[in-house]
Amino acid sequence: MPATLAMLVVMSATGSLSAPNEDPVLDFLMIGDLQGWPNHLGDDEPAIDITLVPARAFELGIPDEEVYRQSRIYFPRNWQTLLTYDVLFFNHPRLSFFTPQQQRMMVDFAGESGRVSIAYPLSTYAEVQIPWLNSPLSDVFPVNYEKFILASTKGILDDWWENRPLRLAPGLPPVFSVFAGTGIFGMRVYRTNRPCYATEGATIWLYMIDGPPTDVPEAPAFNSWPYGESDTWAFGVHPAGDRPHWEAAGPWWELIFLNVCIYTISGETLLFEEAVSKRSVKTQLMVFRESASMFHSIVDFVSKVGANTNEAESLLSEGHRVRTEAETDYLEHRYGEASEKMAEALALANRAMDEASRAKDRALTWVYISEWMSTTGVALISGMALWWLMVRRRLYRAVTTTQLRQR
Repeated sequence: MPATLAMLVVMSATGSLSAPNEDPVLDFLMIGDLQGWPNHLGDDEPAIDITLVPARAFELGIPDEEVYRQSRIYFPRNWQTLLTYDVLFFNHPRLSFFTPQQQRMMVDFAGESGRVSIAYPLSTYAEVQIPWLNSPLSDVFPVNYEKFILASTKGILDDWWENRPLRLAPGLPPVFSVFAGTGIFGMRVYRTNRPCYATEGATIWLYMIDGPPTDVPEAPAFNSWPYGESDTWAFGVHPAGDRPHWEAAGPWWELIFLNVCIYTISGETLLFEEAVSKRSVKTQLMVFRESASMFHSIVDFVSKVGANTNEAESLLSEGHRVRTEAETDYLEHRYGEASEKMAEALALANRAMDEASRAKDRALTWVYISEWMSTTGVALISGMALWWLMVRRRLYRAVTTTQLRQR
């Protein structure tokens, strides 16, 4: 009996905590730069929820002490808390902000069954390179970091600086190839790519092609290999955010990373039809997010001039409620219902925008009337004073100056 009790205690303390989360929403622990496109993978993807652990503030001017303080606040305090996340994502992190114990926790997480670890560590700055190379995490991911650093010192990375298309490796599960019909791999919207030199035994899923060196026509872009009871992934793909076509390609990459996670956890992948349905709803979610942002900008402005925006805000609040219902349908694979509800949410957002615009017009009308009345009043007073001084003075006779005595 004591042995059975002890076993139950151990199972409750460890087994239940290490079990993969059955929630359809994947919780990402994003460790790294405060900037960067991976931080926005969950903006319009209901199945991705990102918690950012600041570990770099490139060109933001934030002191290292503040970044370090933030990393201590947001990084899980213990192993049990770390296991509440499904995905560990590294985006150019400065691992010097983390203790050896914390780095050991990350290594152990990468080998856990049902967990996903993805790294984008290919920075050309020593503040990222040296701590990564000295960390046990450098042995976890399928990228030859020494070769990458050597290439960066020789200027080889500059050869891949401009916009390069990608090539799918043949004969692999449809983690990436399911998206081939979208044409996103052939688009020249990938800029400042970094070759993700594969370690021995790694699987290369994507290649950067059309490189200028004649002896290096392509280089690895996205790799994976088995680690522990899971797989780890590393990539060097970087978008050209200044290219208009990236607006079309970006949402597909949210689904690609989602597919990577699904494949790592369950061995399954999205079907093309399902991906297209998801993409359609995601477009509506993006439009709603942008409309809500524009609405708040209008409300912030008109509130300063005393406009009543209660009705408009109530409409948008109802739109958010409908959007939440649509996200639930999306997560339960009812994409038709999700699309219909998002259309309703967008209609409410448009009505809210129109009502906010009317509130703005009403408030500014009174501002314009007040300004007109003030200007007109001052003009009338000035005209009256001028009339008394220049016209009415003719009613008085001119007289000699009065003096106290004659000189």
